[in-house]
Amino acid sequence: MKKFPLLVCLVVSVLGVGCMFYSMKPNTPLEFDKIYVVPIKNDSFAPQTQVSLTKQVRTKLSNIVGLELALSPENAAILEITIVDFGRSMATTQEDDTSRAKSFDVKMAIICTLRNSVTGRVYFRDYRISDVVECHTSNGNFQAFQYQAIPKLTNKLADKVCDIICNLW
Repeated sequence: MKKFPLLVCLVVSVLGVGCMFYSMKPNTPLEFDKIYVVPIKNDSFAPQTQVSLTKQVRTKLSNIVGLELALSPENAAILEITIVDFGRSMATTQEDDTSRAKSFDVKMAIICTLRNSVTGRVYFRDYRISDVVECHTSNGNFQAFQYQAIPKLTNKLADKVCDIICNLW
């Protein structure tokens, strides 16, 4: 019975030492300090979403310490994004009529390629990222709610793009 407190202290100290060296952010810096975002292509039926997504991605990348947005692709990493899928599907139905939607999901998928124009290294090619935003409506005006959901959706996708770029190993 006297060994139990000793064992607990040993386990806690081992876990404490292991957690001491854990870091939420990578310690290795990126291989590039400039990034050029190619104007985003839209190969989907999403109306004008490339404008919102471009703005969100550039804003988020400009907030990364040590990374500068380049005005040209020379001497920079080049990020190419294409919107490949956009859709809306019914998530829940009205209580009194199951053929009418009460809420719906707006989904979008993009593919990204990141390469270094100086070294020629391709960090990732055609990496697929997707996300969904749920929209609720009481009056059946889906177009207005879909229009309001697009900035939320592009913001979530821009976060994912930045996470992938910042966590290159």
